Amino acid sequence: MVILRRVDKKRFKDLTYPHLEFLFNVAMKYSGNRYDAEDLVQETMYSAYTRFAQLRNDKSCRAWLFTILRNHFLKERRQFLRRPYLDDGTSYLNYFKDEKSSGFVDRIIEKDANRKLHKVLAGIPEKFQSPLILYYMDEMTYQEIAEYLDIPIGTVMSRLARGKQYLKKGLLRLSAGKKGIGKIIHLSGLRK
Repeated sequence: MVILRRVDKKRFKDLTYPHLEFLFNVAMKYSGNRYDAEDLVQETMYSAYTRFAQLRNDKSCRAWLFTILRNHFLKERRQFLRRPYLDDGTSYLNYFKDEKSSGFVDRIIEKDANRKLHKVLAGIPEKFQSPLILYYMDEMTYQEIAEYLDIPIGTVMSRLARGKQYLKKGLLRLSAGKKGIGKIIHLSGLRK
């Protein structure tokens, strides 16, 4: 049972609410699903409220909230990996929204590309995944990422470089497995 201490609700609201959009965007990048992202932000805000006395510096509130969100995500991911695998979300029902709209095929292609990207991102180790998401999807600078993750800026740069390599290899492996791309054919032996 969690014992709630008295929390200055106005101070909590003033410090945390400006970061809700940022938290939701990060949660969307992590989960790839609006409903899971909303749950993740809600759990983050609940944890922040119950542990608000632990916030030492008001200026580091955004980084503190990000750390809570990331820890919740990692905890849920570990629990998810232990559960039996029932559905990967690629059901045909995901594509049935409005068949008559002109961009239906484009939406299917875009959803497929996003699904592939999220699948590859999920397979990348978390220490490389977080800097990638923060840099490319939330457009943070190296310095901001270093502060949020509490690591040196050189480590951020090296993790981004290695993360990009993981991402590239994963996307190539995924596309090569389906289309046969990536096989080398030597044409010199064909001519007689």
